[in-house]
Amino acid sequence: MPASHLRPDPEQLGAEWKALVEAEYEQTERVREWKEQDYYQSMTAHFVDDPNRDDDERVNLLRSYCSPDVTWLDVGAGGGRNALPLALLSRKVIAIEPSPAMRAALEQSMRQYDIRNVEVLDLRWPEGAAGIEVDYSLMAHVGYDIREINPFLDALERATRRRCFAAMMDRAPSGGFDELWPRIHGEERVVLPALRELIHLLLARGATPEVRIFPRAAEPFTPEHFRQFARRRLWLAEGSPRDQQLQRFVDQELARAPEELHMPHVVGLVSWEPKQAR
Repeated sequence: MPASHLRPDPEQLGAEWKALVEAEYEQTERVREWKEQDYYQSMTAHFVDDPNRDDDERVNLLRSYCSPDVTWLDVGAGGGRNALPLALLSRKVIAIEPSPAMRAALEQSMRQYDIRNVEVLDLRWPEGAAGIEVDYSLMAHVGYDIREINPFLDALERATRRRCFAAMMDRAPSGGFDELWPRIHGEERVVLPALRELIHLLLARGATPEVRIFPRAAEPFTPEHFRQFARRRLWLAEGSPRDQQLQRFVDQELARAPEELHMPHVVGLVSWEPKQAR
């Protein structure tokens, strides 16, 4: 029987995921006015936090799976916002992070808090996945722009004995300000897959995911921060003709409600048993 909407083929969903990622990449490369060798170079501060904080409900839920004999894998560990709190309560965390700027921020936090049981690997998952075996794995805000999502998840499951976790927003981060995109670039924004698409794919892959929804912790912003954020999301060079046009639109948005710009509002923490454990 051919695949249907009720029983979708995970390979077909993976192909559709890849098509969206490639279309978004092509669009971005065509209109972008600035380039950075490391996209996260100027953003690392947003991915660093106190590993001892106790007011993060999502991290607290992950902590509930920790014990002194537990090992974790954190794919796309960033500055250690998740890896370091888990390391404080676990035997070891393997942190996969391909960004040099993010690795530097993570290693600085490790030194600051004297955390020594995190192994930091300069890899782009699933590169280097062979031989990694842990109790729990986490992919936090990773996957939106992964072309080959099924091999990515396959490797995550193979490395995990007990349970996989994924944190994703209801909209991909690049989707912010997509309302302004056609006004600046003259075309609709290609929207990357996010939380709903991941859940759909996991179900098609035979998993039974559990989903917990948390409000997105949005930092208070100043008008200048809002302007810079909008510029970055639309890939504009400061002071360019399109940036000047954007700033006029931003003036209008600041005069009303910026939250109406279709920014991500919630984060879903999805967990499921790896295939070999079902």
